[in-house]
Amino acid sequence: MTRARRNFHESPTGRVSGGFWAIIAFKWVKGIAFVIFGIAALRLSRAPAMPSAVQIAKFLSVSKENELVHRVADVIATVTPRQATAAGLASLFIAIVFFAEGVLLTARIWWSTYFTITLTSMGIPLELYELVHRPGSVRRWIVLALNSAILLFHWSRRNEFHDNKSSAPAH
Repeated sequence: MTRARRNFHESPTGRVSGGFWAIIAFKWVKGIAFVIFGIAALRLSRAPAMPSAVQIAKFLSVSKENELVHRVADVIATVTPRQATAAGLASLFIAIVFFAEGVLLTARIWWSTYFTITLTSMGIPLELYELVHRPGSVRRWIVLALNSAILLFHWSRRNEFHDNKSSAPAH
């Protein structure tokens, strides 16, 4: 059985569907968010002191009475430099994984859908655990719904990138 080598952008069905493009964009947005968080955490880990609510509000150009700013300041105040470093490095690693998913799906690598199915399904138990502890969190329900939709979409189209012509037995 021989496999013909395909061009990087060539695909058996011709092009990437709109659903795949939406998922690819979502993966890149999540990757960018994790890079921003990772860099911020690493910068915080090197700060002489954790910023106050007023400093955070000034940096974000929001009111110093903003409740979210005070909650963020309260959380940051409990974080040690070592924890901030660990969170920053973990965030950068997660960003690399999201970028890899996006690149592999764009390149239509045949196993990229399985890679995304595996990674997405690994996150769902954690999301369910979070929902058990905070069932009123709308954001967590939205994240669970999005990841479930991505999982179902990929499962239903998991073999779309297979090249049927090159996987047929040679005579």
